[in-house]
Amino acid sequence: MRAVVYRKGGLRSTEELQRTITEIETKYKAELGRAKKKYESDYRELEIQNENLSRANNELAKANKSLAGRVKVTAVTVE
Repeated sequence: MRAVVYRKGGLRSTEELQRTITEIETKYKAELGRAKKKYESDYRELEIQNENLSRANNELAKANKSLAGRVKVTAVTVE
């Protein structure tokens, strides 16, 4: 008789643990999905910022080159 009671109690405990594990897995999978979406969004935002900064850097490099040429011309004119 005792063995049956222990088995039933053990079975209930096992089922409770399984339910708890399933709930925790479900919770963390949902949380992981939200985090993944957030990081993907942040990553896309950083890529856009990088592209904009690269464009601005290229424009500044062109302007710098142009100004360097004008400085040379002005230096030759002054001499």
